[in-house]
Formats: sequence, C-alpha cells, structure tokens
Amino acid sequence: LYFPLTAPHKPVQPHPRFIGKSKLGLYGDFVMQVDWTVGQVMQALDSAGVEKNTLLIYTSDNGPETTWRERIKRFGHHSNGIYREGKRSVYEGGHRVPFIIRWPAQVKAGSQWNQPVCQTDLLATFADMAGERLPANAGEDSISFYRVLRGVRENSVAPRVAMVHHGSQGRFALREQNWKLVMEDARRGKRELYDLAKDPGETTNVIAQHPEVAARLVAKLTVIVRNGRSSPGPVQKNDTPPWKELFWMH
Repeated sequence: LYFPLTAPHKPVQPHPRFIGKSKLGLYGDFVMQVDWTVGQVMQALDSAGVEKNTLLIYTSDNGPETTWRERIKRFGHHSNGIYREGKRSVYEGGHRVPFIIRWPAQVKAGSQWNQPVCQTDLLATFADMAGERLPANAGEDSISFYRVLRGVRENSVAPRVAMVHHGSQGRFALREQNWKLVMEDARRGKRELYDLAKDPGETTNVIAQHPEVAARLVAKLTVIVRNGRSSPGPVQKNDTPPWKELFWMH
C-alpha cells in the first residue's frame, strides 16, 4: 500500500479536533493530525494481526515548507532542526527527512542506520526482497538496502554510491559518504564543500582545505549525468538535452 497523505501540504486545513493542540499554529496542528493518522494505520495493522510481518516505512518527500522561518520567529520552533534551510533548497534542510521503519519480525526496535539512504532505493530494495533483478533501464539511481534490514553490520556493507541533490533553482550537489559538494550556479558563483560528519548544519565551507575531494566529486557528478545513472550498469540515455544549469560540465 502506498499512502500519500495530503496533509501537511497546503492548503493548511487541520481537522477541528486538532486546532490549537500543537501550540505551533495551524501548520503545527496539521502535522499533529498527520501523526494521528499514521497511528491509525499502525493500529489497523495491529488489529488485523499482521503487524509483525508487515514492513511499514514512514518518510517525507522534502524538508519543511518555507514557513519554517516564521515558526522560529513566532514560536521558537525549528522545523528543520540543526539543518540548513528547507524545502526547495539544495542544502540538508531541503533533502534530509525522517526515514522510519517498523518491521518487528525482522528489524530490532530502536536500531539505527547511520549511512546515507535515498528514497529511490526503495525500488531496488523491494525487488531484492522479492528475489527479482531490476532491468538495466529501471531504478538507475536505486541501491538495495535489504541486507541492512536483515541485520548486516554497518561496517560490513559497502558505502552507498554517490547521491545527487538538486534545488528548485537548478543548483546541483553530490553527497558521497560524509562529503557533500554543492555546485555553483548563475546566482552564486562558487562551489562549496562540507564534511557532514563534523558539520551537518553546513556552516563551514572547507573546499579550500580539501580541493582534491572537490575535484573528485565534480568528476563523479559529471560521469553520473553523462551515464544517466548512479548505480552500476550500462549507460542510459538522458531523455532531455543537457540542462542550462549544467554549464560547469566539460
């Protein structure tokens, strides 16, 4: 079952039973309604007696809406936590979202995975679980994490391949393990490099200290764009000409 909630997307219209409950305005009330709704789904699984063998994944498609700034002013509440900016941004506040799994028969409650995972990985993971191999032209940016769900230790799993980020203004970034390279665009003419292990809030650009890392990531991003994929496999043709935002490619 794919269950895409309309809340807390705009228009912000929480049910009357939640209005005023969050103390963070109508949007906070709307988020509280989402929490209740997910609880109803979980309760239905419990009531049907299938919760132990049901893989439940809860996540979001982007970071907080731009109204996060107003909630800081009015309520002192940081919807983006320690991360930089929010929805539509190429920075972590726009892309790093909750990714919570419940699968009592397989995944130990309270366990954590501290390596990058992308929502594109769901396709390859589900195929892996079903014992199927994806065709070459499907899931080009999908990497299975089924071994992780089966309890394989973190240090025995190969690091995930580099992950491309893209902001609504056209700016590109590449995440590989702890490094994140943010490419320049027409408005901001400089590249930025962040060590997310030490600086998850992306406050300190360390590209001057690690030019070799930046050069390696630029080359990797270029290869990904040209190959039409980040996962291993045959080159896939892009379905559009090169975007104007890729002016830095050679």
